[in-house]
Amino acid sequence: MRNKLKYSSDFDNLTAKEVSLLDQACTSIKEYVIRSGKINNKKIRTRDAHATSYGALKGTFTHYRTKQVKPIFFSKQLDCTIRISNAHMKIVPQKRTIPAYGFSLALTDNEGVITNIPMVNFPLFPITDISRFLKIFTSINYFFSGNLFRKFWNALTIIKNMMFVIPDFFQLSFIREVFNFIQKKNHFILSFDYHSIGVYRFGDDMIKYKLVPLDTPKKSEEQRIDLSIKNYFQKNDYELELMVQYCYNQKEQPINQLNKLWKNSEFIPIGKIKLSELIDRDDALIEKMSFNPFENIPELQPVGRLQKLRNKAYQTSLEARRENISN
Repeated sequence: MRNKLKYSSDFDNLTAKEVSLLDQACTSIKEYVIRSGKINNKKIRTRDAHATSYGALKGTFTHYRTKQVKPIFFSKQLDCTIRISNAHMKIVPQKRTIPAYGFSLALTDNEGVITNIPMVNFPLFPITDISRFLKIFTSINYFFSGNLFRKFWNALTIIKNMMFVIPDFFQLSFIREVFNFIQKKNHFILSFDYHSIGVYRFGDDMIKYKLVPLDTPKKSEEQRIDLSIKNYFQKNDYELELMVQYCYNQKEQPINQLNKLWKNSEFIPIGKIKLSELIDRDDALIEKMSFNPFENIPELQPVGRLQKLRNKAYQTSLEARRENISN
């Protein structure tokens, strides 16, 4: 049996420059969220990413009582909530669009959050340079929230920084997955596999997550995505298997190179999710949820430099949104 690579906080360290750029990014997040109601023609402030909700699902997660899982999930069954979204930071139409979908997964018990896992239907993240990513992300926020002059200036900044990260998009793993994605672009939203992209602790080990739907049709006649989900739930429950992929070494399973697929590490099923309740996509309680993975129990915390950015970004977005929701 191979030895798994153990977690170390060294995987999470940001440089002083990156911390400073993160502060600037959070300022841009707050400005965007404050103006997001006007930008999206909504009465409430929306999220800084994945603003469009297609609906939320509730059900249960039942884990397979293996020796790896039992020490982490003490309860045999947990409550499960999933928010389904589009990745764009602006509200997009409910009709089929660029199929960049998000599944924000929350597993909870009577005492609160066990784990939040933001997931998407593409397994890789192309940009590996943290500083460049933060500069691009900050400029995108200001582009959408600013006046005409700021849009022009930030468009130039986005183009300039994108020039430096273009090589990241030409990794063989990334190109291969893009072609696979294009072939599935018209598939039913509930038929996709969903991926954590980033790495998480699993006790002292490190893993990636994947959600795999069970016996879900790949096509839906309904063009509106929210209605296609509603139609499916009128006749069916929705079942998925939650799987993990272990890290054994940095060469084959790199923690901080998210544009490369992990090699020589199979996905192992750890439990089944059964969802039977569809919640309105504008439900206020769902909108108040952050799905911040840094709220997870210590044994299931995020790992990695890109993941490290999420904590402050999620907090900034949530605080700005809740100011509006509570008023």
